Amino acid sequence: MADLIEQDAPSATAGARVAVPSIFLVTTEPNPGEEDAFNDWYTHIHCHDIMRLEGSIAVQRYKQSRHQLQYNKANIGPKARWLTIYELGDTEQNLDDHVEQCFTDRMPITAALNLGGGEDYYYIPIDPGVNAVALFNARGGDVLTVRMNARPGKEAEFATWFRQDYLPRTLKLVGFIAGELYRTADLQLVSHAAPFEFVAVYHLGDAMMAIESFDSHLAQPGTILDSPLLDGAGVMIAAYTPITSRLTAEQARNLTPAQKALEDRFRAAMPVHKIDNPQFSRPRKV
Repeated sequence: MADLIEQDAPSATAGARVAVPSIFLVTTEPNPGEEDAFNDWYTHIHCHDIMRLEGSIAVQRYKQSRHQLQYNKANIGPKARWLTIYELGDTEQNLDDHVEQCFTDRMPITAALNLGGGEDYYYIPIDPGVNAVALFNARGGDVLTVRMNARPGKEAEFATWFRQDYLPRTLKLVGFIAGELYRTADLQLVSHAAPFEFVAVYHLGDAMMAIESFDSHLAQPGTILDSPLLDGAGVMIAAYTPITSRLTAEQARNLTPAQKALEDRFRAAMPVHKIDNPQFSRPRKV
């Protein structure tokens, strides 16, 4: 895996820190009966707070789609229904600011959020020549995430196979527009390791047709479910549909008066988690 890890922060100048773009995938779940309060906070407060951190580019929220695998239901997941994809231009700066502000008045966390109901990890493209966020700039439809773990010692071989052979194969399926393979970044917000080292994010045109096509595809030989490079039983696949428009950092910092009034109203009325954030770590290599 060392050959992959070295790609995290290429530098032309020894000792110089290079801004590493990434996507930050966050799955969340509200407490029972508190979905409205959770969504009001996430859309009108939390997304704004994150976009005001240094290094942020854009964010979009999704919820699990009604179109999911049928013949391969055992592989649907993770269980948390809400997904947020943050696009970051400088992962380390964003992480530093996130750690400093989270659970404070500058970044309050609603009491409607189930703190143990999701996951949040930074991912970078396997191919160091790919811009981590470029695929998201012009996409507005459903996404399909495929979370995977390579068998021990097979990480580099898996990454090559997926990008060179498997990704082009799946992009020929009906309803698929674009896609990329990512791996967990060396720097993470939380101190525990991600349950999945790799995630493929596909952008879909016709979600229903795409999921049906992918379901049929998984019955064929040579897929991610029977690859000797992967732990096929642990592959988790889920489709998500947008519930917000893509919000840029510039928009969050320059809200209209009506948007700012709405944010202030929700913020003033929101019960918050008043705890420290011991699950967070300072930027570190994992």
